[in-house]
Amino acid sequence: MLVDGLVSVVIVAFNNWPDLELAIQSTLNQTYRQIEVIVVDNSSTDETAQLVPKLFADRLTYIRQSNTGDGGGRNTGVRASHGEFVQFLDGDDFLAPDKVEKQIALLHASPEIDAVYGDVRQFQTSAGPATFVDCDTQDYPDMLATLLSPAGNGAGLVVHSLLFRRSALEITGTWIENPPIAEGPVLASMSDQDYWLRAAWSGCRFRYCPGSLCFQRRRPGQLSSNSHAVLAGMEQVFTSAWTYITREPYRAAVSRRLSHLLFYLAVSDGKSSKAASLARLRKARTVDSQFLTKRAYAVGWLLIVTGIGPFVFGRWLKPVRSLGARLAGAKRPA
Repeated sequence: MLVDGLVSVVIVAFNNWPDLELAIQSTLNQTYRQIEVIVVDNSSTDETAQLVPKLFADRLTYIRQSNTGDGGGRNTGVRASHGEFVQFLDGDDFLAPDKVEKQIALLHASPEIDAVYGDVRQFQTSAGPATFVDCDTQDYPDMLATLLSPAGNGAGLVVHSLLFRRSALEITGTWIENPPIAEGPVLASMSDQDYWLRAAWSGCRFRYCPGSLCFQRRRPGQLSSNSHAVLAGMEQVFTSAWTYITREPYRAAVSRRLSHLLFYLAVSDGKSSKAASLARLRKARTVDSQFLTKRAYAVGWLLIVTGIGPFVFGRWLKPVRSLGARLAGAKRPA
């Protein structure tokens, strides 16, 4: 049964203990008190299954399931929830104490808004200098255009920076889960970007909430540290978007972004076969022949056939890479 005013916090965890305890405490101790917490454990092999029920007992709902990725955990949590509003949180991140209170106030004051978002502050628990830069967010006149732009930085959205009305989730649909195919884990790991695009395309209205903060942990081994995996995931996200975003000028923006990704991955991926890389290159031209001109296609074909693409696009050959991009009439995708 749906409960008016209730905020359902869905925490998806996979081997996050003891960081998960901080995530849970940050939700149970919100200044907004009408909250239910649901922890979905994606088959953790650490102490999560023993310690979450022991330490938090009847203060939350604990669900253990097969690992279907972050998206699958979120779907399970939403199905088990009862709130008019839904907040998602990964098991190693946390919320500022007044985050929910500030965002609920904005949603109450603006009934036409479907989701609100705030700022993200990153932190790391390992030694060494920080290699990240926090980006403040803002209101955008056209959220879909911002999400599609290479310079839009994904509008600065992070899954736990948002608070949704349940109705917005019903409009957008379910999150991508981990399908049993090789590409599945990559695509599922980019399920956030896929969800923002689908929500914006479905007509969900977003609003920035100043002063509402969440905190994102940086740690070794995260997908975001693997640029090739991120780009491969984004290729699949934009391939999906290309099937449903049909209205201009958004269609052209999707085509351009997808063609960029296909071209770069075709010429830089040293693990794929030449046949697979050439197929990617042909698809890039099919998607956007204005971007991938005949000259650009010829440059890409040469880089693939000779096998020097990964060498040219190596980080330590940035000047050569830039020259190749200019010859191709392309920029490396953001």
